Amino acid sequence: MKVSGKEVADAILEKLEKEIKKKNLKPKLAIILAGSDPSSRIYVKNKIKKALQTGIDAKLFEFSKNQFNKCFQTIKKLNTDKKTHGIIVQYPVYESWDFDSLVQKINPQKDVDGFLEASPFMGATALAVWEMLTAFAKKEGFYKTENFLRNKKIVILGKGKTAGRPTIELLKEKGIELSIIDSKTPNPNKITKKADVVISATGIKHIINSKNIKKGSFVIGVGVGKDNDKIYGDIDEEEVAKIAKLYCPTIGGIGPLTIVCLLRNVVKSANGII
Repeated sequence: MKVSGKEVADAILEKLEKEIKKKNLKPKLAIILAGSDPSSRIYVKNKIKKALQTGIDAKLFEFSKNQFNKCFQTIKKLNTDKKTHGIIVQYPVYESWDFDSLVQKINPQKDVDGFLEASPFMGATALAVWEMLTAFAKKEGFYKTENFLRNKKIVILGKGKTAGRPTIELLKEKGIELSIIDSKTPNPNKITKKADVVISATGIKHIINSKNIKKGSFVIGVGVGKDNDKIYGDIDEEEVAKIAKLYCPTIGGIGPLTIVCLLRNVVKSANGII
């Protein structure tokens, strides 16, 4: 059965909106867009839309390929702006630019994406995965997500900086044992076939399908990619739906939840809860 990420996300957004109004907060998010990936523009548009709906002021700062230094200076200025509570750099950036160099310039206290080691925030994608695992747990009758995951074989595919790695770190922080699959792992299908929980963050089209998961498993698709201008996810939804007990795709699933978790970090920053 498919678990709607949008429904889980909307419930969190409603709480954020109430908190902002109750405490009269003025959260502000600065979004740096410096890349030519068409999907990035869609993601940014969605982030701004959800932010404004919730009561968060989201401002876009867009740069062309030859404005690297200007981008640096803008981040520097935003770091000292007391009204700006969060700064993010939309990934990926131009090929000639260095994403990590840009992120390193962000004040850790405003790194609401949670990329910096000194950032007080956990990565939005990792938090989104945890929220979805919590939704699975509730549907299975568990009060605590940790109890739902206990004694289950958990597998994560991918160790990327924006999704896989932060998710691995979050689960380990919570004391959850897991197996990690990367490009060098031999016989990965043999491992996923035995897993109770599969979290895929590779960006490889339909890497998770009916041939490599077991009946009654719990599946979360995190990775996303593009083929002939069409966006696809890690899981073959049509096939996985027939085998998994509960599943969540990236598109319409983890995607909306990631945005909400990012916005929640912004509200925490505005609220001084970091």
